[in-house]
Amino acid sequence: TDYSLMRLTAELGNNIKQWPSIKNFVSWLGLAPGKHQSGKMNKRSKKKPATRAGQIFKQAAQSILLSKQPGLGAFARRLKAKKGSGIAIKATARKLAELYYRIFDKGMNYVEQGVKRYQEKLKEQQIIFLQKKAGELNLQVVEN
Repeated sequence: TDYSLMRLTAELGNNIKQWPSIKNFVSWLGLAPGKHQSGKMNKRSKKKPATRAGQIFKQAAQSILLSKQPGLGAFARRLKAKKGSGIAIKATARKLAELYYRIFDKGMNYVEQGVKRYQEKLKEQQIIFLQKKAGELNLQVVEN
């Protein structure tokens, strides 16, 4: 929403170049996945709370999860079914933060092309899934 965008601008400012890469930006927000491993030993660490900007991205991700948006909404719902809502919200917030960074870095046209490509890929995956299921049930899929 516009209010979230205003809050993000207040927290982050207009200069996104203070973070050299998307990875640095996402890590600073507290949205990077944490994997503390040494050899085969998985270690636990104290969770650091996300920054205020990270919380804004998480709130936006939660509303996307509840919406019927095809691109990021479908991604969030698929992840929620596999891993749970907490992980889905954080992963979607990370994707939103990456899109936000790319808008300021590369421009809006670049981001819109990526979203269209993602939606096409999702549609292709659904078609392949339906053809596979139809084959298992000895049915035939006819395209219009």
